[in-house]
Amino acid sequence: MAAPKLDQDLRDFLENQAGMLIMLSDDQLFVRAMRTAVFKTLAVKTDCLLVYAEPNQTMKAVRDRLSRKLPVLVLADRMLRGQPNLEFMRAIKTTFPEARLLVMTQETSKADLSQLYEIGVDSILTKPVSIDTLVEKMAGAIKPQGRISQLVQEARASLEAGDTAKAKQISAEILRLKEKSPVAYMLLGDAFLAEGRRDEAIRAYETAHVGARLYLEPLKKLADAHKELDEDAYLRYLRKLDVISPLNTERKCEIGKVYVRKNDMEHADKYFSAAIANAQREALNHVDRVVQEIAESVAEASPDLAEKYYVQLLDMKGDNLTVDDMVTFNRLGIALRRQGKWREAVENYKKALTVSPSDERVIYNMGLAYADGQLHRMAVGAYEQVRRIAPDFHKTAPIVAYNMGSAFAMVKDIGNARFYLNAALEQDPEHAASKRLLSRLEQLGV
Repeated sequence: MAAPKLDQDLRDFLENQAGMLIMLSDDQLFVRAMRTAVFKTLAVKTDCLLVYAEPNQTMKAVRDRLSRKLPVLVLADRMLRGQPNLEFMRAIKTTFPEARLLVMTQETSKADLSQLYEIGVDSILTKPVSIDTLVEKMAGAIKPQGRISQLVQEARASLEAGDTAKAKQISAEILRLKEKSPVAYMLLGDAFLAEGRRDEAIRAYETAHVGARLYLEPLKKLADAHKELDEDAYLRYLRKLDVISPLNTERKCEIGKVYVRKNDMEHADKYFSAAIANAQREALNHVDRVVQEIAESVAEASPDLAEKYYVQLLDMKGDNLTVDDMVTFNRLGIALRRQGKWREAVENYKKALTVSPSDERVIYNMGLAYADGQLHRMAVGAYEQVRRIAPDFHKTAPIVAYNMGSAFAMVKDIGNARFYLNAALEQDPEHAASKRLLSRLEQLGV
């Protein structure tokens, strides 16, 4: 169970503050887990969860709630329909800075995580996740501001109003509360810069950077402070930013331009080539999105046609498959299983595991394919592997727990079968398939 205090914080946000959870996701299993967390685990009585599959609809819903001065927690998948959802996240943080943003992702690279933090997301949740962890993450994202956070907001408001003296006074108060606070030195630097005291601003930003070397904002401020005044320092800070967050195409271009001005064409070419590679990856993402949409539009009516498009999508990647392609592998597997091609589905999942060997969703889906082929011991083997990797995976949704329980029942492992079937009923007491199978086990006296 999540800590009672966290449960109460989230209930207070949703019921007493009329807060809203606005979700952008095409992960139906996770959406069901969210509904379970909010309406069953927390027993929230208000209509507080909106779920969308399109960014524009989500933005409109966020705008509507905030225009009525109501608090919002936005939950967005990092990958939407198999493609990065970065533009939506940037739009949320730029247009609605008062909204809290929790990003949901499968395990991903350090570079991708750095990019998310550079955008300004408030929290990151790695899926799959238990209901308790989901509640804990949401509660952490909406927790009331502490004294330092309130002071930071006041200082920023003072800077916007041009009152640098008050901003510096508030920064000093933050430093009394938290010695060497990087954000306090950032605010001091902004105040000094607004007063034209560039050297003092740079010293403040450098102090902020020393206090938090992976914090991107001081480095950005330092780069801007040296731009057009000290080319070497400007380049040094741009390169530090690039090391921490290497997926920023525009920054790589800027580094290349600095090297051109320094007549260092070898290094300029290196960064321009990297920028082009990033841009090509972004362009391929657009092609991916088009093919994904086409495949999804025919998935129900014509799984064989969906299979064709998913195969085409994976073939386009060649040897450049990554963990982000697991969504496509899983959807191809579903299309194959719908046609009764369980063997081909298993081979598809095995190929996926050469890219991401510990992806529990792929392994779970491979178990389903084995079950389709009546290879129940192989299915159980897959589910046992899932359990080792993600012990709470069965809590993702009632149907997941049921499928695992059913496989264990087929190999007469009644203890595990009961465990998973009861877990399904804990999530949904009216889950009919689980009730039927448990009843059958009772009738058989096992």
